[in-house]
Amino acid sequence: MCKYYGYVRVSTSEKQAKQTYERQQFIFANSGIEFEKIYEEHISGGIKGDQREQFNKMLEKIEENDVVCFTETSRFGRNYIDCFEILDLITQEKKATVKFLSQGIVLEGGSKMNPYQWMMISQFFIQDEFLKRQIGYNTSNTLQAKKAQGVVLGRPTTFDIDEVIKLKAQGYKQKEIAQKLNVSPSAISMALKNRTAE
Repeated sequence: MCKYYGYVRVSTSEKQAKQTYERQQFIFANSGIEFEKIYEEHISGGIKGDQREQFNKMLEKIEENDVVCFTETSRFGRNYIDCFEILDLITQEKKATVKFLSQGIVLEGGSKMNPYQWMMISQFFIQDEFLKRQIGYNTSNTLQAKKAQGVVLGRPTTFDIDEVIKLKAQGYKQKEIAQKLNVSPSAISMALKNRTAE
């Protein structure tokens, strides 16, 4: 009997806001499919599937006639060539079926995709990689423009240690203080150690 596996992925490079798996999990929950396991991963889609920890665990688990589900092609990956290589690994070598639920695409395990399927999924994979490249390009241009205006990029390296001590006395944790002051937690930790050593 075949087993159904799901894979959800988010990447902070796609949005500035903190991302969650909620939307993808909602689609899975309303698909009518009973999943053996759903793998979750917070990683860039530009990294090849078999080089992602959770994706790789899923690859090791699936067997012939199993079904692997994704909400859409962008969750599978954002590199056109890599996506086809991993698709072949799943459908041809492992002979498992791949489903992209939101796009209604089903690629049967052990069967070569026909020209129409290939054309359709190629368009999605190209669009997914284009969006990744567009985000990277726009971000790079924005940073270059800020640098040209004299804006210092990155987190500030200086902060008021007295403010840190005050917040700590109010019950804030180091991680929360770091977020408030827009510095790294390690910088807070080092500053407190130095103050203690004085």
